[in-house]
Parts: sequence; C-alpha cells; structure tokens
Amino acid sequence: MISFQILSAALLLGIAGSLHCAGMCGPLILAMPFHHKGGSDGLKHLTVYHTGRIVVYVLLGILTGTIGKGVALAGIQKGLSIGAGFFLIVMAFTIWRFEFLVASIPGFSRYTGAVQRMIGRAMGKQGYQTSLSLGALNGMLPCGLVYGALAGAISTMEAAGGGIFMLLFGAGTLPMLLTVSLLGNKTGNRLRQKLGIVQPVLLIIAGVLLVMRGLHLDLSLFESAVPGAGYECH
Repeated sequence: MISFQILSAALLLGIAGSLHCAGMCGPLILAMPFHHKGGSDGLKHLTVYHTGRIVVYVLLGILTGTIGKGVALAGIQKGLSIGAGFFLIVMAFTIWRFEFLVASIPGFSRYTGAVQRMIGRAMGKQGYQTSLSLGALNGMLPCGLVYGALAGAISTMEAAGGGIFMLLFGAGTLPMLLTVSLLGNKTGNRLRQKLGIVQPVLLIIAGVLLVMRGLHLDLSLFESAVPGAGYECH
C-alpha cells in the first residue's frame, strides 16, 4: 500500500518539476507544430502531447519500482527510502548546477543529441501520432527533476507503486505547463523566476517526507520483530 508520504512527495515533485519545466521546456512546448492550432483541435493535440510525456514517466516508474523491489528483497527497505529522501534534499541545495552535473555524465550528451534529433525530425510532421511521439520524446530528455522523481519511485519498492508515483508526478507538472501552453510568453520570465524560488522548498519537503517514511518503515519492522517493544495499555 502506498503511504501518504509517498503520494504527497510525488505531487510536490511534480509541482517543483513544472516550475523547472516552465523555464526549460516552455520554449520547446511553444515551438510544437500543433501550438498554432486554436480551439478544440489545439487542445486535443496538447492533451495527446502530455499523455505521451506522462506515459513515458509511468513506464520509467514501473522500471525503477521493480528495481526497488529487488533492492528491498535484500533487506534494505529503510535505507532505500531514506537515501531517496536525502538525494532530493541535496538536489534542492544544488538545483542551479544539477542540470550541468547530469549533462557532464559520460555518454549523456550523445544520448541527449540523439533525442533532440528525433524531436527535430518529428517537428516537421502533423497529426495526433506526431503529438504523441513529441510528448514521449520530451519525456525522454535528460531532466534532473525527473531523476529526482525516479528516486522517489524506486523507494516505493514495487512496480505498480513506481508507476503510480510517476503518474502523480506527471499530473503535478500539468497546471504550470498548461498555463505556459495556453498563455504563451504572457506568463513572463519574471513570474517564472519568482515561482522558481519555491522549487527548492518543495524538493526539501518531498525529501523530508521520504525520510520520515523510511524511519516509520524502520520502526514498523522493529515492532514486528519485537512485538513487546511498543507501549501497552493496562
């Protein structure tokens, strides 16, 4: 069963991710071939686009959740959740350089270039399939906040839990990204910068929730192993 801490952390990470994406991915979204479409047609393409993006997140969550289950079988459930929480807290204090650190990993520039070339080829096409593909490709672009969310997904220690975590993360990114899509440049860089100040705070809160979850899990394991450890009422 997915705990309240896990669900809350997923949504907070999604909101933090949307604040990041508004500045980083906003121009990319505004450049999409369907963006000039108006009315219901444009809204449908936008929905398909974000569906493709979130589906990729869910698949990554299922993968990392499965990996987490394997790690949990080794008996380090507590360490997995606490480690993921501390990872997010550290990320909060290094958020301005985190993208640079991720990009400096050997092989990442080659991977990023390959995804960007696929996006470039798809940009010249039309249709719902293209919108779906562009969303999926956007979800595959290297992003520090997505990796932070995957750290939370792996701490669920189950495939379904990891998928749900990333689904909630994706849902949390939607309000801000839809605002950028609908209002375009009217959102303004100044507004995005102000909202960006909130991002590290949300990361810290999400990290603390995961640490608390890990500590609670450790306490539960202790109490199950030593039934008499808890308080008793007489």
